[in-house]
Amino acid sequence: MNTGDFFEQLHLLQQEVVTAGEALETLKRDHRAEIDAVRLELEVLRRCLHLVQPELAQRFAAIRAEVVQQTDPETS
Repeated sequence: MNTGDFFEQLHLLQQEVVTAGEALETLKRDHRAEIDAVRLELEVLRRCLHLVQPELAQRFAAIRAEVVQQTDPETS
């Protein structure tokens, strides 16, 4: 392989790395947007539940603690 071929291959590899990095940044941005959307939906659901069952506000912390203790998020 001559020097010209080596530098051409190096340039192509650099372009691939840049393209992969841009794709990764796009995925991260998309995932953040999806997570934000889920957070909003959960907040709406929580508020609706509190309107329908006002006593839930007092019981929510206890229910949450119980769920955290009983649920392994890695298996869900």
